[in-house]
Amino acid sequence: MLEKVKLSIVIPTKNEGKYIGQTIGQFEEYLEKYDLEIIISDADSRDETAAEVRRWQEKFGERVKLVIGPAKQNIAIGRNLGAVEAKGELLFHTDADVRIPNKDRFFQTVFAKFDKSDIVAATVPIWVYPEESGLPDRLYHILMNAVIRLSFTVGVYLAKGECQLVRRSIFEKIKGYNETIVAGEDCNLFYRLHKEGRIGYFYRLAVHHSPRRFR
Repeated sequence: MLEKVKLSIVIPTKNEGKYIGQTIGQFEEYLEKYDLEIIISDADSRDETAAEVRRWQEKFGERVKLVIGPAKQNIAIGRNLGAVEAKGELLFHTDADVRIPNKDRFFQTVFAKFDKSDIVAATVPIWVYPEESGLPDRLYHILMNAVIRLSFTVGVYLAKGECQLVRRSIFEKIKGYNETIVAGEDCNLFYRLHKEGRIGYFYRLAVHHSPRRFR
């Protein structure tokens, strides 16, 4: 059994064999360094997703968990099933294709912000993989990130599922993601979280994702 987990990375999957291995592998040098665990919440994938996760389990042991849920589930259910298995004080909800460009800076900043403030949740700007990013992608994400940041100033608190950092105690208090919502569970979560405390926007950090969802 793991003696200490500070942050749990929760990733819902459904036939993500193309991406999940690289996504897990990016944390190889950081799991023990920052007391991390990775929880893959899989919706009974029919491809190599589970096999890929198990290969990483052989290498990382208990720091990588695989949760197999029902094939028919929305993403809110998948995220919640993963969170149930989490041991970390912080939850990092993300997606199967997300990469972090500077992981030392990312985790050091996240821990410093949560340790020294009353923040209950936070997010960061989202960009496309640099090697796949064209001008339309950059313009779209400039606008998207600006809208998200503006939403924090007007009390709406939009946030995308690529990066949702939440104190586990608060996540459990509000009973996680709303499983009756087919889409928009990410924004709904942050709207409910803002009633529990301060929401952070760490604009100096970033995560990258593939452009597959909007091309």
